[in-house]
Amino acid sequence: MTLTIHEVASQHCPTGRDVYLRRVEGLRPPPSPRMVRGLVLHSVVERAVVEAKRALYSGRASSGAELSGVMAELEDREVSQALSPAGNLPPESLTELESAARSLWRFEALQMASSLDRTLADRPRLGLDALVNTAIPFVVERVIDGTFLGLSDAVRVDALAHSRVVLDLKTGRRREFQTLYTAGYALALEAELEGPVDVGVVVYLDFAGGRPVVSREIHVVDEALRREFVEERNRKMRIVAEELDPGLADRCPGDCPFYPECRGGRA
Repeated sequence: MTLTIHEVASQHCPTGRDVYLRRVEGLRPPPSPRMVRGLVLHSVVERAVVEAKRALYSGRASSGAELSGVMAELEDREVSQALSPAGNLPPESLTELESAARSLWRFEALQMASSLDRTLADRPRLGLDALVNTAIPFVVERVIDGTFLGLSDAVRVDALAHSRVVLDLKTGRRREFQTLYTAGYALALEAELEGPVDVGVVVYLDFAGGRPVVSREIHVVDEALRREFVEERNRKMRIVAEELDPGLADRCPGDCPFYPECRGGRA
């Protein structure tokens, strides 16, 4: 029995009853609109990074202006594919999400095009591979084997920067427990790389006036944070292994997929 990073680190359900209902009772409710929004926006960022790198490696773009042009051509196709999990949203919610997704695509394209031009100006002798990895220094959706930690064998890190800095993208409001995600990713990555991973970054994505607003919380993945993650992993593994219902939380988020099961209706 293994858990995902999300199951361990998430404390949207303070008691962990969501893990019990999913893993012991076998319930699989559809994702909430908040979860769908997160999936779509994560996909937009991933697709933007991959397509920008593809354009550079293939020779379709060799400057910021050319990269911007390629990304503009790809916007309709890539945003449409990113929106595929959102088909069941109400029309007005889908329209709002599509607008946010397009705005995010353009924002990411502009950031990478600008970074490319700065890199070309500062370091004109870089070879192609070094240029791409300097201008766009992220590996997105890195898959790690987490079984050494009792986790899934396909732990997906949102992004790695410079090989050993873990980044986790959050599209909702800030929560104190969100650094547990980077702690889990760091522990899993250390087991695979056999070396220290001590820096985490929680990247918060919001929108103001229809435009993306990005802020970052850079933190040390210290021993206290690691210990907190391991203790939470042990607690939730015990819930599943011993089939212990931890009971209802004092307060439940109204958009929790398990809310009808726990509270008998929708908030």
